[in-house]
Amino acid sequence: KPLPSSDAILNCPACMTTLCLDCQRHESYRTQYRAMFVMNCSVNKAEVLKFPEQPIKGRRRERKKMKTPPANTAMETQSTDVYHPVMCSECSTEVAVYDKEEVYHFFNVLASHN
Repeated sequence: KPLPSSDAILNCPACMTTLCLDCQRHESYRTQYRAMFVMNCSVNKAEVLKFPEQPIKGRRRERKKMKTPPANTAMETQSTDVYHPVMCSECSTEVAVYDKEEVYHFFNVLASHN
């Protein structure tokens, strides 16, 4: 069976174990990938990583023009994205994070491109 049209095959940088055969490369951060189906990965659901939500560029310009921000702006800036760390099952190297929408975001991988 042929492989799906993937942007890369992802491997652990420490032990070279294959982690993902079907992923999409991030448009802006070229060394990052996202995927839904992985192998040899374990999610640590006991640990929570929180990152502030990034404002959308268009919104930032709008806010500068406004004299008083709308009421929901305060809530938007306080919201955070929640992730769980993902480790290689073979050597426990942290290779990705897992989000609430069940998507893996790989950042510490060796990628082989077609």
